[in-house]
Amino acid sequence: MRQFNEEEKVMLKRDGKTRFGFVPQRLEIAWKPEWNRYPFNVLFMGWKVNGDGIKTSGSAIYEPEFSTYKKTGHLSCMRYRNAFGGDCYLMIAFDEENKKYCAEKFVNGDCVSMTDGADDWDLFFIHLTLSGLANGERCKFERMPPSIV
Repeated sequence: MRQFNEEEKVMLKRDGKTRFGFVPQRLEIAWKPEWNRYPFNVLFMGWKVNGDGIKTSGSAIYEPEFSTYKKTGHLSCMRYRNAFGGDCYLMIAFDEENKKYCAEKFVNGDCVSMTDGADDWDLFFIHLTLSGLANGERCKFERMPPSIV
């Protein structure tokens, strides 16, 4: 998993406590208010039942690369790197003039999904993560407990 540098660690803390984020939770960084239109992290999940009936879930979490934030006119964007490595990342953009988000997800150099929508935070991130995991995407697999009948 990617390690945050000291500056990033400070940015990801509030009230002296480490924040654990769940999408859709916005960044809350007082001295960088332009980043507050962006998420703390983005989580993609999927699950399957193996041939032997064992349920397995997979999850990939994407974390902001603060150094990639760019703003040109009314358009801004930031890159999010997969915490499990590989060539997996998101590009999330916001158009302040039109109040519109846009995102692309890349796995091994290929764009595997694109999402855009109005300034409805919840709906945008639901649509972004709805595609789940892509083939070749780095993720963490976990065996799920058996269902209680």
